[in-house]
Amino acid sequence: MTRTLILGGGLTGLVTAERLQAAGRQAVVLEKEGTPGGACRTEERGPYHFDHTGHLLHIARDETREYLEGLGVWSRLTEHARRAAIHLGGAITPYPIQIHTWGLPPEIRRDCLLGFIEAWARQGPDPTDFSEWVLSRFGEGLGRHFFFPYNEKLFRARPEELSLDWVGRYVPKPDLKEVVDGALGLHDQAVGYNARFRYPHEGGIRLLADAVAEKLSDMRLKTEVVAVNLKERWVETAKGDRLPWDRMAATLALPFLVDRVVGPLPDDVAAARRALRWVNVLNVALGVRGPAPRPEHWFYFPEPEFPFYRVGFPSNHGRVAPEGSHTVSIEISLDPGVTVDEDLVETGEAALARIGLLRPELIEERLVTVLNPAYVVFDHDRKQAVARLRRFFSDHGVHLAGRWAEWKYSAMEDAILDGMAVARRFQASGDR
Repeated sequence: MTRTLILGGGLTGLVTAERLQAAGRQAVVLEKEGTPGGACRTEERGPYHFDHTGHLLHIARDETREYLEGLGVWSRLTEHARRAAIHLGGAITPYPIQIHTWGLPPEIRRDCLLGFIEAWARQGPDPTDFSEWVLSRFGEGLGRHFFFPYNEKLFRARPEELSLDWVGRYVPKPDLKEVVDGALGLHDQAVGYNARFRYPHEGGIRLLADAVAEKLSDMRLKTEVVAVNLKERWVETAKGDRLPWDRMAATLALPFLVDRVVGPLPDDVAAARRALRWVNVLNVALGVRGPAPRPEHWFYFPEPEFPFYRVGFPSNHGRVAPEGSHTVSIEISLDPGVTVDEDLVETGEAALARIGLLRPELIEERLVTVLNPAYVVFDHDRKQAVARLRRFFSDHGVHLAGRWAEWKYSAMEDAILDGMAVARRFQASGDR
């Protein structure tokens, strides 16, 4: 019987194992944490449920819906129309900004509208980096006030350092009429891949990972893989156990997978590993007495005076707080290796309090977590580096699957579909 290992018990790894098991094939899932789900986890603090940053389900494929129905979770997911906003210039306007400048101060609105019109009339050459793309598609005003400072804060990189590999479906690109309507408050059409989303009615996002994990017959929690031998085909755990494998699906972060490979790496593989860039995210989750200060699901904060890039109110779309209370999620982007201290947490909370979105004296519970990695930095070296590492692992029988192993940006639905795809490839091989 073929021995199949799955490294990582996040959503992609769980779905891969579940789909293989449903087809009569067995796989062993190795997960270093004590609970399944990876980043798609929820922790309890008192009566509050805190996700590890925002996780929302944007369902576009019938295949995904059918899978969730089969798990028995579809009926427990409530659909919401997105209520997201941008805090800029002391004002609040709906997201996305490019079709909702009407809520901004007049001088910012003018900059954004004129800049877009000038860019639309100019029709310059095809852009080669994110900075050029923003200027050619949205203009100088929207770039200067939102796109540049926000993405510099999130990715901790200059706009010209970023490639265009990630902007496709994630950045709505309106036409001139939509932008003009948006400056006048006349745009009333929801746009973007996340215009509608689903979220568990209660208990947090762990509902999904738990439902998949419950179906698995061999998932080993608190089992961290510390070494991967590609030639002899075994992995070693932090407990000293060695597990053989014939084929493997790796879902843990690509640089960390490379770091676990036993023996010297080819020079070009080592260079590709060094080229990978990412940011971590400090998530400060708060349980607060009283109703939420605003009805929005989340806010974007482009201005550098605020340490956070995004702040969410998860209790506005799910029952994750007791009646009469609410939850807050503060997200701060960090360079890898930065040590998180109390000052950073306090700075974030104080900045939110200054604009009336938090009353610190009403905080009842707090959970501080760091996602590492949180976001891939799509610089100009990423694509070639990932291609080289993918070939390297494929040559040794390792399938890379999911957001972190494939070193990409993707949503929860993609994680499910990625797991299904790997399971189908394994099944097609004909081995048991």
